Amino acid sequence: MKILLVGNGGREHAIAAALSRSRLHPELIAYMSTLNPAIAALSAKTQMGSMKTPESIADFAWQNRVDLAVVGPEEPLVHGAADALHRKGIPTVGPRQDLARMEGDKTFLREVVARWAPEANPGFRVCHSSQDVRKALVELGDVAVKPLGLTSGKGVRVMGIQLDTAADAEAYAVELINAQGNVLLEEKLIGEEFSQIVFTDGIRMVPMPLVQDAKCAFNGDTGPMTGGMGTFSMPNHTLPFVPEDQLQQARALLFKIIMGAQEQTGQRYHGVLYGQFMVTRNGPRIVETNVRLGDPEAINLMALLKSDPVETFMSATCGLPEVVEFENMASVAKYLVPQGYPEKSERGEPVSIDMDMLRKAGLELILANGDPSSGDGRLAPTGSRFAALLALRPELAAAEEAVESMLEQMALPGLRHRSDIAKPGSLQAKITRIQNLLN
Repeated sequence: MKILLVGNGGREHAIAAALSRSRLHPELIAYMSTLNPAIAALSAKTQMGSMKTPESIADFAWQNRVDLAVVGPEEPLVHGAADALHRKGIPTVGPRQDLARMEGDKTFLREVVARWAPEANPGFRVCHSSQDVRKALVELGDVAVKPLGLTSGKGVRVMGIQLDTAADAEAYAVELINAQGNVLLEEKLIGEEFSQIVFTDGIRMVPMPLVQDAKCAFNGDTGPMTGGMGTFSMPNHTLPFVPEDQLQQARALLFKIIMGAQEQTGQRYHGVLYGQFMVTRNGPRIVETNVRLGDPEAINLMALLKSDPVETFMSATCGLPEVVEFENMASVAKYLVPQGYPEKSERGEPVSIDMDMLRKAGLELILANGDPSSGDGRLAPTGSRFAALLALRPELAAAEEAVESMLEQMALPGLRHRSDIAKPGSLQAKITRIQNLLN
């Protein structure tokens, strides 16, 4: 069996590693925009090309007679990769272009939610001028300022975190208007975020374990937004600060959105839908949806996937089983990033990774980028997230300690990580915050 994997980041390495352990022993064919050596090592064939040219992706798949395509990143989906692959008759994990607008166009998402699940929408305004922005700030109060298009998680700024005052929010909003003609202002939600990602075949929806992503660059949830500095999940597949009733409401909301978006577009949804929710005093609210696995969330979820990965992905294209199984283990993944990330793209010095030491310790390295051109087995970080270290353990504290201990041993120069992710004190603070909010 041949499977095309589209993408070259940490998410795609995690997917490739999962597919490679299938009992069906698939032959992987990878289409990447830049070379990821870890994905290439798992692939029989690779092709470099743009993520914005869906016909090139589909032609590569057709030439290699693949049986299944798994599209990892959002960019090719927003540009119609699933449509082009379907025209070749290739089953594809990933929604068509009209449905991918739920990630590619934040206004479209808010319209879908407003029509089909209005109780989940925060207040929002699309602004086209400084006058619009000032009016929205009066009406909404504290806000999150969001570009309307794709930003890989780095374009959002929130009052009280990255923006100190209303004047700061207005200045940033106007900057975005000048650059792209519009901006989205959303009511700032108070609570705790969590990621509920689901498999769907357009009729059935199967939830994956809950994961929490650390978006901010530095400890204590400070600094600019990033693509994600790390993630954790619990052995019971929930999170202790997410009340059971809000979890069930969130899943029901995702199902409404899937059904509503299909009705609105006339297209059936095949693949995964990522719901980022906020636990609030008034129930769960949708922060955003993504039309693919998250990154870093995919690192945790693909490692925990107990059902056969190939069979699971294939079933999303034709008919999901009632249950997809995941290991009852805690997981912690922490990204190593260059010192200047995300505001500066700085190439780092080549570093050596002792893979044998990681394997003996029961840890896994998921590579997001790395230039092997030094020729001596070392990899040079190329400016964005470099690699994530992952541990699965029966308890969260043990998984977090295993990651931190190994990162200390590795001592990779020029790279940093968030040491507070999944720390017992940090987790307890989240639990206490939600208890105080809801009581």
